[in-house]
Amino acid sequence: MNASVSARPKLVLSVDDHPLIRSALREVLQADGPVEMLEAPDPDAGLAQLRSRPDIDLVFLDLHFAGCDGLAFVDAFRAAAPSVPLIVYTMREDLQSLTDALARGAAGVVPKTHSRELLHAAIDVVMKGGVYLPVPLARRLASRESEASLPAPVGMSDQQWRILSLLERGLPNKEIARKLGIASSTVKNQLTVVFDKLAVSNRTQAAMAARVLLKSSREARPQ
Repeated sequence: MNASVSARPKLVLSVDDHPLIRSALREVLQADGPVEMLEAPDPDAGLAQLRSRPDIDLVFLDLHFAGCDGLAFVDAFRAAAPSVPLIVYTMREDLQSLTDALARGAAGVVPKTHSRELLHAAIDVVMKGGVYLPVPLARRLASRESEASLPAPVGMSDQQWRILSLLERGLPNKEIARKLGIASSTVKNQLTVVFDKLAVSNRTQAAMAARVLLKSSREARPQ
């Protein structure tokens, strides 16, 4: 990190239930300049520290804990300190969890496998107000957005197509509803209509049909 940004050491909060991970992160950050580290073994303890220390500059939050899901705490951390950037520091690679974290206000996603150089590059981007994504995640997001923008098949509304596309990715009705900003009952009702249009009787058959439709839509798209 750039020590010239502030006369005092950067104050960084690391929220992770693995002491070795917290220790390794502290060692890497302090090797690059004056950094004071605060550590918390779980999100509740991290929130307590965040609320008691308004001078915290940056938060690292894992997404996997033995007793809770860190993703559910991203909103709470952002609400407690809206101006403090939060980096998701995790081994999880499932696209839905990471995009959900970004949608909830995370300023970046940094895999724990990142090199020291990439870690510092990510911090630099985030501290300057940007959003950091590792290249593989950025490519997967671009691919997903490309598929989501494909036109709906004839006889299917745009909303039905979006619901079907999310179902094909394995999302349950509740997650589909949250992602599209509609009621779960709407998702259920629309899927009943979609199943009828596709002449299928269950979610597995609908997902298989969706894959065929996605493939044909991509092949039909002008190059």
